[in-house]
Amino acid sequence: MIKIFVTGPPGIGKTTCVYKVFEMLKLYRYKVGGFITREVREGGKRIGFRIIELDEGLEDWLANIHETSRYRIGKYYVFVDKLDSIINSIENKITSYDALIFDEIGPMELLSSKFNTFIQRTLNIPVPTVYTVHHKISNELNKRFNTRYENVLYILTTDNREGMPLIIWKALSKYLQGMQHDMWTRRSR
Repeated sequence: MIKIFVTGPPGIGKTTCVYKVFEMLKLYRYKVGGFITREVREGGKRIGFRIIELDEGLEDWLANIHETSRYRIGKYYVFVDKLDSIINSIENKITSYDALIFDEIGPMELLSSKFNTFIQRTLNIPVPTVYTVHHKISNELNKRFNTRYENVLYILTTDNREGMPLIIWKALSKYLQGMQHDMWTRRSR
């Protein structure tokens, strides 16, 4: 099994990268769970982030500058309860997925104790998983995210970001094809 971590500086395209991986997985009819986080802009200025669940398309605010919450990072109010709701939706079906994608593990998401526990759980289930990791947290990966499975870290740069979705897809597909082969072998016995 493989756990893939993707990091890089802000704005380098981590979300775009893993969303392309998601599209490839869906193209090959794999069932994908998890979420992505998209920034929202008004008048050219970022006003917040939406969290989008990948399987059913549930969507809500993760953070914005207009509403208030008891949690705040910089100018953004963070809505931990809305993140927890998305996590509940995914958690109920976690082992039914062929692959998982979580964008991102960052300061806003880590405000949720449910998120922290959930991410730790995903590290130890036999489902190939891709995580994007905020650049400030990437140095703590070995300490913070301990798993018994193979870990791979990719650092996105302007030079490699166009080809990275294919590299990640190839790493995932090796495990997904192996899982399918094992499933067919068990069924034919």
